[in-house]
Amino acid sequence: MMQLACSTLCFTQLSLADALARSAALGFTYVDLGVQAWAHVSAPELVSSGEHFAASLRADAANAGVAVCTMNVGLERDVDQTLAEQTAAVSALAASLDLTAICINAPANDVTLADAVAELTPLADIAARHGVMLCLETHVNCLTETPPVAARLAGAVPNLGLALDPSHFYGGPWQGKDMAAAYPHTHIVHLRDATISPPALKVPAGTGDVDFAGMLRHLAEQGYAGPLAVEYIDSGFTANTYPDHVAQVAGMAALARSLLAELDVHCA
Repeated sequence: MMQLACSTLCFTQLSLADALARSAALGFTYVDLGVQAWAHVSAPELVSSGEHFAASLRADAANAGVAVCTMNVGLERDVDQTLAEQTAAVSALAASLDLTAICINAPANDVTLADAVAELTPLADIAARHGVMLCLETHVNCLTETPPVAARLAGAVPNLGLALDPSHFYGGPWQGKDMAAAYPHTHIVHLRDATISPPALKVPAGTGDVDFAGMLRHLAEQGYAGPLAVEYIDSGFTANTYPDHVAQVAGMAALARSLLAELDVHCA
């Protein structure tokens, strides 16, 4: 069974409580909690307020009738809280929510593989102590912007996987080529359509080039049973255009449900 979730990053213009309620109103029973400096809560904030935030989150989720199934975390550099402290805080939150895997941002693509392994190994170890796997998001301008390097990095560090966002493999330098190298390391999936030419990382579902049917088929064949998080970020939308944004979120969810039904894959 796969869990179809709505990322709270879809509704950063709303309060977190309202974002959870909006997700539920769209028919989602699961959400992917965005932990970003530009969203509802940041990783550094959780270092000092993690327990309070967890209690508030559980109450808001219960009121909305949704459950958090994963998290999308932006670990921050050049802040007072170290990467280790941030990782411990987000891992503790994840463990309190019974999550087994969370997404973190990958090192930039000007970082050497050796330096990335050296940085990520202790962070993955911290997460492991909480029973949580760290998964690097596949993302342009990061070491994970191509499947072979992403897979190599994930395979080099114990307790490190991938959060597969195919939009970055289509709208980025990989240009929609074979993603198979990433599949065995994938524990989280982000869903958003994209185009190769002209390159665009966000277009309405079904209007881009991402082969969602092929991707979901390959993942199902490998026994993938993790979250599928719709991630259409609401930046750039105004009150007048917000209904169009909500329609994009709903459209991606509808496409995913349809493709999973064709594959005879149960989706919660």
